[in-house]
Amino acid sequence: MGPQSLAALHRLQSVESKLRGLKDQLRRKDRQLNLHRHRIKQSEDQLAGRQEEIKHRKTQIAQLELDFKTREVMIGKLRAQLNAAKNNKEYSAILTQLNTDRADNSKLEERVLEEMTAIDKIKSSLDEMEKNLGTQREELAGVEKEYADFRTGIDAQIGKLEAELENVSQEVSPSHLTVFQRVAEAHEGEAMARILQPDPKAQEFICNGCNMTIPMEKVNALLSRDEIQLCNICGRILFVEEKAVRTEPKENQAAEKS
Repeated sequence: MGPQSLAALHRLQSVESKLRGLKDQLRRKDRQLNLHRHRIKQSEDQLAGRQEEIKHRKTQIAQLELDFKTREVMIGKLRAQLNAAKNNKEYSAILTQLNTDRADNSKLEERVLEEMTAIDKIKSSLDEMEKNLGTQREELAGVEKEYADFRTGIDAQIGKLEAELENVSQEVSPSHLTVFQRVAEAHEGEAMARILQPDPKAQEFICNGCNMTIPMEKVNALLSRDEIQLCNICGRILFVEEKAVRTEPKENQAAEKS
């Protein structure tokens, strides 16, 4: 691939990396903001659930009190019937029913007391929940303001880089641009990989993207023809720098000197 084409692709890679970096920052900020909102939504739902529970228990109390009053009316009638009983058998039957209704009403009173106690506990917890929710909302207001300021600045930067990316894209041939975009999408924006020569004495080359061997004919083709050469393993666009990069571990270099 010729020097001009390679330089254009490098410029394209540089702008693409900057643009993706800014967009990644924006996505992280979006996630942080949404996390705050989600937490508040959870707190609001919990608060609403407790408030709904209070309403339900109050409805239960109203029904229990109605049942209690109904039984009290029946108890009053039974007392009157007891006084008008004509014989011991009738008296005994009425007394049994009267005692049963009194016992049932006593249970109703206990249940009403239990429901009222539960409501008091819920109300005390609501105060703390509402306080915490207020604190969360204040924090969210600060996060939203920070996000708005950040968004204003980063949108301007993204706009400039997108315009620059469009301009640089005009310098690249359509076929090369298509390959670049496809490879960049597959490798999170890193479309290009340098060819390394681990040992200057050996004609062996590796891809800096995946560290796998690159055939010599691919290196020669890259130096002699204006064509994109891709790594056979990772698929990145290959390029060669003038100076070879030595990547051997130091212990191997010391062994060679000895």
